[in-house]
Amino acid sequence: MSSPLHLVRHAVPFTGYPYRGEGMACNLCGGSETLVVAETDRRLKRLRSVACTGCGLIRTDPMPSAAELEAYYASAYRAAYQFALGRRPPRHHLARSRREAALRAGLLGPALQPGARVLDFGSGSGEFLAAARARGCDVTGIEPGRTYAAYARAAHGARVLDRLDDLPGEEAFDVVAVHHVLEHLRDPVDILVRLAGRLAPGGVLYAAVPNMAATGKPPHERFHFAHVHGFVRQTLDHAARRAGLAPHPAYRREDTTVVYRHATAADADVAPGPGLARDLAAALAPVRPGAYLASGAWLRPMVRRNAKAIRDTFAPR
Repeated sequence: MSSPLHLVRHAVPFTGYPYRGEGMACNLCGGSETLVVAETDRRLKRLRSVACTGCGLIRTDPMPSAAELEAYYASAYRAAYQFALGRRPPRHHLARSRREAALRAGLLGPALQPGARVLDFGSGSGEFLAAARARGCDVTGIEPGRTYAAYARAAHGARVLDRLDDLPGEEAFDVVAVHHVLEHLRDPVDILVRLAGRLAPGGVLYAAVPNMAATGKPPHERFHFAHVHGFVRQTLDHAARRAGLAPHPAYRREDTTVVYRHATAADADVAPGPGLARDLAAALAPVRPGAYLASGAWLRPMVRRNAKAIRDTFAPR
């Protein structure tokens, strides 16, 4: 359970987060040269984000250590970002998760055939596992969050493991899904390589991450402490190619929501160049916090987020 003081330290604006962090090379290309793209996050807290000048992958700098991230997810994440204060997922999370699971299952429909083996990495409360099982699939989830994993097992009867390492060594899957998880990881490319290694011949890997190039919101609104990496279309595709994957032409793509397949010799891999980091630094140029507060532009995003939470809390089951 989160302590009130710990949650407050993650919420008070104009202050830093309670972590020390460490220097870290780019997880995609190994480079160490960077450009600063943000100094503030969506809560107007101090959070430095940089783009690798070699490939454009965005990361938090300094990067939280493995121990600091583990402590954060154990003590603050669910309560701070999903208002999960009890021993089960809140209703608004479950309603949103059911809606997202239906959309994901619809996109992956051709692959979710009866008997298909499905792995959901970061399966949360298990709604996508339930949607795939309803289509006759054999489902497995990986979810380190104990409360949400326990809910998925009890509510959906799903097989949910704590870690990827808990899978038997040779177990392979026809569908692997990683939905809004890679951005939370210190080593997203390495995990993508490992997940691709679990694909059966002819299998597909669904990956979705927030698009840092998205417009329609202030630049700092795209950053928060839980997302230690940030992707755009080019860096996600390059990470997938590092894992031996290429976009599957038979599936609809929505920027950084993509279905991949095993790459072939005919699939081109265009590595992002140094210009991408410069473009991102320009596009994500920060708004001064004082000017942003004075403008009142923060009201609409706040009202929208809270309205969604209230709607999903009282939505019919």
